[in-house]
Amino acid sequence: MPDIVLKGRFWAEEGAVFFANAWTLDPLTALLMPVGGYLNIVANGATLLARWAVPLADAPYVTMVIGLLFQLLPPAIVLTARDAWLRGWPVRLSAAALLLFVPGADEIWLQTLHCQFELALACGLILALDVPQGSRRVGYLVILVLAPLCGPGAIALTPLLALRAIIDRSMGRTMQLAALLGGSAIQMLCFFKLGSGRGYTLDPAILLAVVTAKNLMVPFIGLRSSTRGVEALYRAAASGHVPLAAIVAPPVVFGGVLAAIWHTGHRPAFWLLAAAAAAALASYIGALDGTVLMIDVRAGARYAVVPLSLTALTFLAIGATGDAWLRWPARGICLWLLMVGMRNYTAPWPPVRDGPVWRDQVALWQAEPSHALEIWPKPWTVRIERK
Repeated sequence: MPDIVLKGRFWAEEGAVFFANAWTLDPLTALLMPVGGYLNIVANGATLLARWAVPLADAPYVTMVIGLLFQLLPPAIVLTARDAWLRGWPVRLSAAALLLFVPGADEIWLQTLHCQFELALACGLILALDVPQGSRRVGYLVILVLAPLCGPGAIALTPLLALRAIIDRSMGRTMQLAALLGGSAIQMLCFFKLGSGRGYTLDPAILLAVVTAKNLMVPFIGLRSSTRGVEALYRAAASGHVPLAAIVAPPVVFGGVLAAIWHTGHRPAFWLLAAAAAAALASYIGALDGTVLMIDVRAGARYAVVPLSLTALTFLAIGATGDAWLRWPARGICLWLLMVGMRNYTAPWPPVRDGPVWRDQVALWQAEPSHALEIWPKPWTVRIERK
């Protein structure tokens, strides 16, 4: 999608809310302003930097670069980890490829609004990986503090990290738990509030239908091939009649993978799978506009990034260390997920593929200060006053 770079892009609330706040409010207020029911300090800070560090015509390129850095954070973690199951460049590169291609959520690319998902994914990886030494240990702690200050997704991993800290009984893991708890406490006590148009409902049948659509049909069948089936599932669920197959499939698949992990005794695979389940539960229940709409193929694809990525790495972990009769099927699944994911990326979601040229909008605004600057996707705009 080269037009993102060629035209310059603010994405939805990133421009309409966060950049507008950075433009109109004093810096400290803008930095600590909650949006959508929680603080997103990366989006706040990045748009503040875009507001004050560069001319208005170049502002989106600041957030695009920062968004790229966070997008590359999870692959960087697996490429630099020294865990036994990640030894060897074929496994490391496979992990990076799965993280880059499997999620299929092109709406999180090159923008800071959704850096919270990459940070939550990084927390899930930290949970499953050994505690490192030196600068990487400090870097992990920074991530664990920062992630919950960008959104509630990482907070859902707190019980799992607490359980791992109890099991490991190591100072390094305890420090990780303290970092995640600290960031989570600040978010929950100072900024987070229920509402803001989010679902926060737990209908088990609907939730399982979302998992079937987002975590099974799209990654294993593909966006194009699964569209008709997912639409039928959505209509059935919206009418209150979730097909039995959609309810049964997730626990059967989850149980099968869990049994494989139990057989291999591979602890990293268990923590990856547990983190995927926790992320799915938190993301789908707290999704904007409610849980039922999440069944749609394109609706809320960003919410599936973390569970999909962690599940793919679960198969890779089994394929790297399991018995031969488990190792080769797991590797085959990883290869299939990668092929389907790459094919999904050949058909980007139309609203993220094209949009207005930011510099042209700035020129119109400079000629007419009342002009609302159009951003991606339509009909989002940024309304700012000349100063």
